[in-house]
Amino acid sequence: MFERLTSERDGSQAIVALRRHWWVILLVTVIAGLGAYELSQRKQKKYTATAALLFVSSHFDQTLFGNQVVQNTDPARLAATNAALVGLPTVADLVAAQYHLPKSRVHAAVSLGSDTQSDVLTVTATDVSPVLSAHIANAYVQQYIAFRQAADRAQLSQAEQLISTQLAAIPLAQRGTATAQSLQSKSNELQLLAKLQTGDAQQVQFATIPSTPSSPSPTRDAVIGLILGFVASCALVMVLERRDRRIKSAAEIEELYGVPVIGTVPESSSLRGPGAIGTPREQDAFRMIRAQLRYFDVDRDIKRVMVTSSDSGEGKSLISLNLARAAGRTDKQRALLIEADLRRPSLTAMIGLESSAGLSELLSHSQDLASGLRELVVTPEPPEEDRTASRFDVLLAGAMPPNPVELLESKRMAELMDHAESIYDIVIIDTPPIGVVSDPISLVHQVDGVVVISRLGRSRRDHAGRLMKQLRGLNAHVLGVVINGFETAPEGYGYYGYYGENGDGGSRLSRRSWPGRQRTSSSSRR
Repeated sequence: MFERLTSERDGSQAIVALRRHWWVILLVTVIAGLGAYELSQRKQKKYTATAALLFVSSHFDQTLFGNQVVQNTDPARLAATNAALVGLPTVADLVAAQYHLPKSRVHAAVSLGSDTQSDVLTVTATDVSPVLSAHIANAYVQQYIAFRQAADRAQLSQAEQLISTQLAAIPLAQRGTATAQSLQSKSNELQLLAKLQTGDAQQVQFATIPSTPSSPSPTRDAVIGLILGFVASCALVMVLERRDRRIKSAAEIEELYGVPVIGTVPESSSLRGPGAIGTPREQDAFRMIRAQLRYFDVDRDIKRVMVTSSDSGEGKSLISLNLARAAGRTDKQRALLIEADLRRPSLTAMIGLESSAGLSELLSHSQDLASGLRELVVTPEPPEEDRTASRFDVLLAGAMPPNPVELLESKRMAELMDHAESIYDIVIIDTPPIGVVSDPISLVHQVDGVVVISRLGRSRRDHAGRLMKQLRGLNAHVLGVVINGFETAPEGYGYYGYYGENGDGGSRLSRRSWPGRQRTSSSSRR
């Protein structure tokens, strides 16, 4: 009878959660977009200038002293090597020294861009000054070319000095020999190569002074802020949903409890307060619940119904009261409502009566059950505009006893249930939340079925799972779940739309409409 319980919601429930909190998503998204735009507007403007450097080989030094120099043929490796050389801190330090700038400023301003399929490398400089950004980009390229030229020339000068040393060691008388002439020729060749060195690079694009700032970009930042805000808000909603253990939908209730929903009670202020009977819409909701219970099992008469919940504040007493009222009004049956919540009774305030003796006194005293029930039962009078309605009887909880569990577990309570069933057509027992206290456990097997009340937005998934596990362990006959606080669409054949805007005929009763006088059950049936 009980399906496997689960606390994880599927994708459709996640979508429902996002729809339910659409205003949170919209608010966070708009705030993030506007915040990103405002912060971008306040940022300091920066300007970007770009120069380009082309790597070329002069091939002047491919042959030196008759040896062929093997060139690197891997384009990717060659491009990476050139980019690494351009990115050496030495080049940035030279630019900083040229313009008397902090080295950190130049290092932060310059960025390099290269393509493995091209010999061109771009040098981009970004600074708060448009003029300085162009100067830094051009100076960086020029300083690199000069740095490479100096390095190549220094290498050739070392070779030329070595040859000059060897040539000076030859006596003057032997200067005309072939060896001496060869050394002299190599020395002249090295001197020429030193003068022709270009650093294997040349500037092919000069940076110009930018006229517009490259950053910030308020529009782009606002779009990014909107996207990030939307993603963050969705994530926030899902995190809050997972942390929020409250039940939000009827489908979730059916999944958690594993039993059918036999009725829904709309959220309405007309059901609150002393003597409130609700509008025709609310009354019809309770008639539907009563009909579900009446025809729940055609082979079994449901006469004793226990109403409970997983936690307090879910509206079980309110639904028990109106269910008893619906049985008396619709079925013309004799209905008795027993308030078995001896710890926190609330029916007295709901029907507008003063505190009086009730169930606890009946169970604790030694008087006859039949006479005691007749003396203690209360029959609320119907409102003046509905005198044709049948009455129902209520046995209030009475004073709070020191031992509520023992009273409900007593033999006298079982005898009371049997006696009430012999007199009334239906007996509804309003019990404490079975998920909170153990008082009503003894009543589970004394009734024909249990009705569980669950309030949307208040009932917790973990408490619902614990309640159903407990009822399953007790082998309770759970008739179904009544959803309290249900909201329906304004149109259609639901509890709202069927009656139309002007269909509300219900009225709230004052305390004078419920005089609170005590009547015997026999007088109420005459």
